[in-house]
Amino acid sequence: MSKRVNPELLKIDRRIIARKLSDGELSEKELAGLLKKLPDVSENAEEIQIPTDEK
Repeated sequence: MSKRVNPELLKIDRRIIARKLSDGELSEKELAGLLKKLPDVSENAEEIQIPTDEK
């Protein structure tokens, strides 16, 4: 992995990821490896209901 890429930045915003990919600072393979290392926090998800105005 490139030493210029801080894995903590990948938690901030997907636009940072897109920019680093387009600038060549991060490869698709490196991104896949970083994403694989992220913890699964799906148990923290909360389902919400969005009311619809049906008239």
